[in-house]
Amino acid sequence: MLPSMARRIYRFFLVCFCASHALAADTLYQGGDSLNSSNTLVSKNGLFTLGFTWLGSAESNGSYLGIWYNNDTSHPFWLANRDKPVADNSGVLALDGSGNMKLTYSGGDLVDFYSSSSSTTNLTAVLEDSGNFVLKETNSGGQQDYLWRSFDYPTDTFLPGMKLGINHTSGQTWSLMSWLSDIVPTPAGPFTLEWDPNGKELVIKRRDVIYWTSGPLTSNTSFENIFQYTGLLDYSFINVSNAHEDSIMFTVSAYQYTPQDQRNFSMWQMKYDGNIVDNVTQLGYGGTSCKGNNADAGCEKWSRPSCRSSRNSFELRSGSFVNTVRSKSDDNSSLSISDCKDICWNDCSCSGVTTRGNNGNNTGCTFFYGKFTIDPSGSAIQYYIIVSQVTSGNRLFIILAPVGFISMMGLAGLLWYLRRRRLREKYLKLNELLTLDSTNDTPELENDGNKGHNLKVYSAATIMAATNSFSADNKLGQGGFGPVYKAWELWKAGTPFELVDPILRESCSKDQVLRCIHVGLLCVEDNAMDRPNMSDVITMLTSEAQLRLPKQPAFSSARIVVEETSSSKPAECGSINNVTMSTMEAR
Repeated sequence: MLPSMARRIYRFFLVCFCASHALAADTLYQGGDSLNSSNTLVSKNGLFTLGFTWLGSAESNGSYLGIWYNNDTSHPFWLANRDKPVADNSGVLALDGSGNMKLTYSGGDLVDFYSSSSSTTNLTAVLEDSGNFVLKETNSGGQQDYLWRSFDYPTDTFLPGMKLGINHTSGQTWSLMSWLSDIVPTPAGPFTLEWDPNGKELVIKRRDVIYWTSGPLTSNTSFENIFQYTGLLDYSFINVSNAHEDSIMFTVSAYQYTPQDQRNFSMWQMKYDGNIVDNVTQLGYGGTSCKGNNADAGCEKWSRPSCRSSRNSFELRSGSFVNTVRSKSDDNSSLSISDCKDICWNDCSCSGVTTRGNNGNNTGCTFFYGKFTIDPSGSAIQYYIIVSQVTSGNRLFIILAPVGFISMMGLAGLLWYLRRRRLREKYLKLNELLTLDSTNDTPELENDGNKGHNLKVYSAATIMAATNSFSADNKLGQGGFGPVYKAWELWKAGTPFELVDPILRESCSKDQVLRCIHVGLLCVEDNAMDRPNMSDVITMLTSEAQLRLPKQPAFSSARIVVEETSSSKPAECGSINNVTMSTMEAR
């Protein structure tokens, strides 16, 4: 009785031990160990699992050998046979006695990971705590050489210690390729993530066309268009550039005070819609934020047909197409949603596409050609719709245009009123000047200061006195608007102050008078382009800036003065001094 009971207890503990050992194993040993659908390898830290998992839909699925993180089998971050799914559970990973590591199934060899050129018995395949599945050889001195690494064959996820770039020695490139859809891992996805050694930046491409860039690496911790929230983990980027390789990799470490349950493992996943998502921060870059017409946050504008303007973009909208709107389906299972959007973008009659494919694997397209009705509640089916965006500037214009129009009309009315009032003031002032006493009474009227200029205003009587009642002795010539007097001749003689009537000389400022004469001569120069405009005249009269010397005026004694010959001769329009007559308007 006791021996029988002892044997049962022994068998129980042996089974438990073996099961525990099998679940916790992280290594395949040469010559006998294998991995199939009923067992797995688990890294020593318990974060990573290597095994077979089923992916796809009920319509079409397959078995894949992959590595997943934290027991999430729905999306392994590495797949060995992503282009060759196994239709049953016959897949086996083995490391045989000859040193060959292969993935086989009932139909033959599926993936040849490593073939040994010589017989060796010291090979092991280990799932490391980094998530890297490696094949190692241990030599007689106990040193281990790496023969093969899963990190050298990335799929759609960038992990710490993994490289993106190129090995110049072997010619091998390291890049990510998105799944075709959220459940189909085939390596025919539309997006890739690559390292550009020339620009020192990460690049997302859609079907080999640049879609998004990270911007250059600005330090060992960040890129221009990538924000890393460092509240939990410390990121460090390592760029290697030499004759052997050009690559980028990153490492992470938890802060000293980061809670143990928040010391998550960081990895960047290339989503099927073009988003790069950090599983820790949940921040995304590229993807649906690049809408076709925007070039912010690293996005590249799409090339577009002539029917698409710079304001057109794809937007996710909730609503419906009316029954009369024409639609077309394309059941090509190699088309992703991003491909559907690209086809619609280049079809001038297409107005939108569905957000899901035509089958259970979420591939294929449905296009719509007509008006889309938006559902304000947002509860209806969502579509990717090509819209014509109203920019913030246009929105502001639409809002402010009516206000601006009313304001402009009010301002125009105010300006009209002020102009009318000023003209009336000028009329009253002119009337006052012209109605002063006789020529013997020549008072000087001080400016009231309203115009801001400290000038003296002379009445018509004052001017008559200064010109001796417009005597012909002071006349220099005559134009369409009247005679010009001999200021030029006195200026050339150096005695312009003699132009002032002796009665007035004692009561006026000589400097002011000379400056007025100087400006006056500038105003009657022969070439109209040399004459100052009215704002220049005001500046000249109200400042002490040095004035340029005047040139020959339009009317001078050197010109021939044509006298009136007969009252019977018809009057001529224009100047009689052979110069053009300008419109009487301030310049």
